[in-house]
Amino acid sequence: MFDRITLAEDMVDCRGVVLAPRGKVISPQAIAEAAERARPTPRRRLGETAVAADVGAIFEISAYRPLFGRAGAREAVEGTLRSVELPEVLLDELLATRRDQPFLYRHGILTAAVGVRVLQAAVSRARALSDLAAAALLHDLGMRQVPVRLLSHGDELSAEQAQRVAAHPLLGAYHLAGVLGHHPGVTAAQCHHWRCGQGYPRLAAAPSRSVEVIAVASAFCALTQPRPYRTGAYDVRGGVDVLVQEAAAGHADPSTVRLLVHALRGGTGDPRSVRFGSARDGHAPEENRHRQLGAWPRSRS
Repeated sequence: MFDRITLAEDMVDCRGVVLAPRGKVISPQAIAEAAERARPTPRRRLGETAVAADVGAIFEISAYRPLFGRAGAREAVEGTLRSVELPEVLLDELLATRRDQPFLYRHGILTAAVGVRVLQAAVSRARALSDLAAAALLHDLGMRQVPVRLLSHGDELSAEQAQRVAAHPLLGAYHLAGVLGHHPGVTAAQCHHWRCGQGYPRLAAAPSRSVEVIAVASAFCALTQPRPYRTGAYDVRGGVDVLVQEAAAGHADPSTVRLLVHALRGGTGDPRSVRFGSARDGHAPEENRHRQLGAWPRSRS
């Protein structure tokens, strides 16, 4: 694991604005300093933008119907996502992602929907839930700084290529901190891979349960959507099986995985009563060439 990176090239947003110059060290301290410098800017509701139609479309994906089939579940999640308020510059980033990296754009919306469904029972304040929805929607923004050719790579990455991918949590957190200041989206971007333990930034302490939910939702959505390094997606049962195995290995929070399973089962009753089943054959792709990113020294430049 590593805790800082030195930029090998300028970090630029979708408008061509340099967010950080080549040679800049991106670290937790730099992220905190960027948040302190941020100033409030006008925001627009997601429901008033072109993203709104894409939010509605994801509920038609059959793989996620167990999550949203309960009466009122879809309406509540969709309403929360449409209520998200973002600065224009981040809305531009979303639209640029839709144009250039549609699978990444789709992943953000799916993670937000799944994360909100899991969080609804635990977060009572609408404003807090809307902020967490925004955090889930933007958690992978740092991937915008990774060359598209690496994200569509079907084979094992070289050490240098893997490092470029592994840097995305720090880059995304720095970008969001400069726009949103101290916001759950910054923490989600920085911490959504923290339990992996192989190639992602270290943390001084565990993040909040809300961020754990975003991390598990992100992993679940990545597993249940196509990727170039495997022959197909996991189905819902297969995705859960992987997460249960990850939880047993300490690479996912067991209580949060239990909350996801509880939501998939309808969300009724006490989630603490959920018991994990055994993995079954037939729920995974025939071929999966994915490998965890290799461990990095404490400081990598």
